[in-house]
Amino acid sequence: MESIQFIELTTSSTLILFLVGFVGGMVSGFIGSGGAFVLTPAMMTMGVPAIVAVASNMAHKFPKALVGAYKRNKYGQVDVKLGVVMGLFAETGVLIGKNVMVDIRAAFGPVGTNLYVSIVFVVVLAIVGGLVLRDGLREQRGSSQSRPRPEELPALARWVRRLHIPGTMIHFKSIDAKISFLVLAPLGMATGMLAATIAVGGFIGVPAMMYFIGLSALMASATELVIAFVMGMGGSILYALEGAVDIRLSMIILAGSLFGIQIGAIGTTYVKDYVVKFVMAAIMLLVLVSRFFYIPGYLSQLGTLEPMAQSTMTLLNRIGDGTLGFALLFGAVMILQALYRGIRTHRLAAAEAAAMVRIAPDAEARPLSSLGRMGRFLLASDGSEFSAAAVREAIGVAEKCGARMHVMSLVASGVEHEGLGESILKQEMYRAQTHLDGIDREASSRGVACETHVVHGQIVDREILTMAERLTADVIVMGRRGRRGLARMMLGHATANVIGGAACNVLVVPRAAHIEGRHIVIATDGSRHADRAAVTAGHLARSLKAPLTVVTVIEPDASAGQRVAADQVVNRVVNQLRVEGLTVSGRVMTGRPDAKIIEMVQEQNADLIVVGSHGLTGLERILVGSTTERILNGTSCAVFVVKGG
Repeated sequence: MESIQFIELTTSSTLILFLVGFVGGMVSGFIGSGGAFVLTPAMMTMGVPAIVAVASNMAHKFPKALVGAYKRNKYGQVDVKLGVVMGLFAETGVLIGKNVMVDIRAAFGPVGTNLYVSIVFVVVLAIVGGLVLRDGLREQRGSSQSRPRPEELPALARWVRRLHIPGTMIHFKSIDAKISFLVLAPLGMATGMLAATIAVGGFIGVPAMMYFIGLSALMASATELVIAFVMGMGGSILYALEGAVDIRLSMIILAGSLFGIQIGAIGTTYVKDYVVKFVMAAIMLLVLVSRFFYIPGYLSQLGTLEPMAQSTMTLLNRIGDGTLGFALLFGAVMILQALYRGIRTHRLAAAEAAAMVRIAPDAEARPLSSLGRMGRFLLASDGSEFSAAAVREAIGVAEKCGARMHVMSLVASGVEHEGLGESILKQEMYRAQTHLDGIDREASSRGVACETHVVHGQIVDREILTMAERLTADVIVMGRRGRRGLARMMLGHATANVIGGAACNVLVVPRAAHIEGRHIVIATDGSRHADRAAVTAGHLARSLKAPLTVVTVIEPDASAGQRVAADQVVNRVVNQLRVEGLTVSGRVMTGRPDAKIIEMVQEQNADLIVVGSHGLTGLERILVGSTTERILNGTSCAVFVVKGG
């Protein structure tokens, strides 16, 4: 076998590769896929041998998969054990797929592997792209909202779980069932073989976990990241031993994709789901057409077809190049257009809101009053035990405040499962909508106006924040995950992300919380954030008919001047709230702030804590003030976090 030749990198080719990675990243962030079905053909079009394009793509993907798996594991979406087991079997598939590629190259040269990869791309993208396009058309017409007959599990998954082969059973906590590794082995191997051929194993892995094992779409897509990391790392090593990994290509496209994926992800927040599917299907089918035009030339070079004139081959290759370039340009334009329109709409809305504040007649007298609005609640619920309390208390507080309630539940979406896992997704949509309908009935029986929203996405906190912005919600209501156990998707780390990223207030409700209007504790430090919290607490106290206690905490070694200042802070807030006719007391305490505030909650038998947040900080906007975070982790009482600029 002749040695594998790497392409020469010039300034222009490096820039083109970076741009290809950037566009591939945008596509990945926009459609919820790894984007390899764009990057591998793009590298081949630039003259990179197919085996090098696949190997280098795997090398660039597995570090991203590790980061993605780590982040989504914080949401409780990853079955690490299943991912590792499937990943090990996928490694066998990668080895087989790699050997097939190497054998084809040894027998037929680089043209043989180029033909093999191109044919696989055409077949796979025709199936997946066609299914996604069909699904998008149905959704546009509204027929995707039809509800299938509900089933607990797909028939195939029920059969797999009943199958018992002694000595082969492995228990998986996410499904609380045992599965034979003899079932997992072929699924993992097929995933690995496809990954070793076109660097996209998720087209098999995600639907396999949904249909054969019965995982939810969200958990399947998250667990696939573990598989992608395991098989990607092993596959990169195996291909590297063959001298097929061009680390230069991997690093360049990785750098570009890291920028592009952020833009693509933001773009999805401003378009409808069926538009995302149309873009996804269009890019896939255009890439398919691009690869198709190369196939006659490869067959001619191998002697399978009659020798083709060089001018004809050049023309077909140029058509393929142009089609791929159009696919990349089309994807980039659609995403950037969605982003531009969204930002423009957001700025116009912000300008209108600012104008309304400027012309308010009582703006000088009560500059913070708008922060006390309780007119529109957004409740995030997944039907788990952790969100049950949030549902109960959101309805109760909305009833007392006279608020309108919106309820959302997340159903996973992404190219790997939106096409091949369509029937499973419809079942999940049915279950999500059934759960939301139950909340709607309960809210309506209490006189609370309610609207329900089944949302497609993968990142929980991002979808909640997007929905809150679209609805201009006044309050987001969420549950809080316990410290142990496998979390469901709406809880835990996502709660901290929502608090850090929300422009509106956030009510966090632990499982044991009951908001009955017994007592409200306000934590203040005299800052403008605490003042906003005090204004909002006053609105809540009037609605709940609850007494309040204002608390500030100073250090044990505080000076006499600091103690006087603390007294002044408490008295100022107490006097302001008493003027409004509320029952208020104040206290200056000494010690650690979160411990003393929780102590006051216990002393007063309070059922609600109101604190101010310092707004958006940190790389991912997830940082909550340390005192607020410790309060959230240390109490079973509901916590109302007041946000503001």
